[in-house]
Amino acid sequence: MKILCIGNINFDILFPIHRMPEQHEKVTCPESMVGFGGSAANTAYWLARLGCDVSLAGTVGDDALGREHIASLAEAGVDTSSVQVVGMPSGIAVVLAREREKRMIRAPGANLAGTFRPEVLDGCGLVFLSGANATVLGPCADAARRAGLTVFSGSGCLGEERVLSASDGFILNSDELEYITGLYDPREGIMALDALSAAVTLPTGGCLISDGIHLHSVEADQVDPVDRTGAGDAFAAGYLAGFARGEPAFNRGVWGNLMAAEVLMGWGARPEIAIPGALQPGDQE
Repeated sequence: MKILCIGNINFDILFPIHRMPEQHEKVTCPESMVGFGGSAANTAYWLARLGCDVSLAGTVGDDALGREHIASLAEAGVDTSSVQVVGMPSGIAVVLAREREKRMIRAPGANLAGTFRPEVLDGCGLVFLSGANATVLGPCADAARRAGLTVFSGSGCLGEERVLSASDGFILNSDELEYITGLYDPREGIMALDALSAAVTLPTGGCLISDGIHLHSVEADQVDPVDRTGAGDAFAAGYLAGFARGEPAFNRGVWGNLMAAEVLMGWGARPEIAIPGALQPGDQE
């Protein structure tokens, strides 16, 4: 089954800091990293690494960051033919990361441009929506449902009723679930979604999985996270890969947990970029 991921494509700048700065304070960071990110792009990347047939639709700028991002995804095995290039800057996210805590500043840039093109759905059986451009995601969700495709919503779709109402399934964290349902208890919230399939990651680790009838609690091995950036996107990739391959609901949660743990144990959402001419961590001046 071919999977289409549609949504955010960003360039990430990450600062691993020992504590968050106070107002008007400068906190020194011993090193930093740059990498590719964006929720939809991250999920597409990890789906490709899992051997899935996956394409990505979204928008990047006509700049070096956009061109390098497309090349990186294509090298990983993602079909990037539906990525649009527009005459504005590519999206950028700055992440301040400290163990289990992070703060993010985003400049969506090209992510808010682009248009929905129905041909991106050709040959797809599963669509995963995760982004900020409602003018693209809404029509995509409607068209996918009319075509009889399975539609999942992820992070970034909160508050977009048109997208949520057209979704068969959801992949969320517990805060996002509470925002949508108004229910504090994730067990009550996930069943209130009344979805064909739903997965909710928990702050204490592990996840809840629902097939619309049964509720499964899937524990995860305890890890000491280095950085949480992109872990939810990797979880989505593991879960969707299991769904596309017909795995039972519980197994999809296991796959999601394993992928999330892989990302939690390193810096950034995806492998770090080596910038030509720049010093990398550990290099000597």
